[in-house]
Amino acid sequence: MEKSSRRNFLESSATAMAGGAILTGLTSAETEAHGNDHKSIPFVHHVFFWLKNPKNKKESDQLLAGLKALGAIKEIKGAHIGSASVNDFDKPVTDASYSFSVMLIFGSKKDEEKYLVHPLHKKFIDDHKHLWSKVVVYDSIQIE
Repeated sequence: MEKSSRRNFLESSATAMAGGAILTGLTSAETEAHGNDHKSIPFVHHVFFWLKNPKNKKESDQLLAGLKALGAIKEIKGAHIGSASVNDFDKPVTDASYSFSVMLIFGSKKDEEKYLVHPLHKKFIDDHKHLWSKVVVYDSIQIE
């Protein structure tokens, strides 16, 4: 990605990626049959954060800024940063107890492995781990 696009990387890719094949669950044949032209999303890294002090705006803003800064890591192909509150989701199966989530799209498991040891990712953890009480990670490899 070009430097100019990195500034809005996380915000601009969220809508396109979240509305695409991630949510449809369609196979390639089904996608063609339905006329959808979704790109392949080989590897998804979805992380949920529970802030220690979820009502502390300064801490919330600090974690959000840290999540956005991860967009400078070249292996990330797309991203979505989200939040939830119990008022936003009314389905009984939806867990809206987390403060933030970040869904990162990678071209391969190897790209995600590079991301995990990247200095910016390590710095993110070191600079922000004091803010959260719990972190849950879900990784997913696309079924071909």
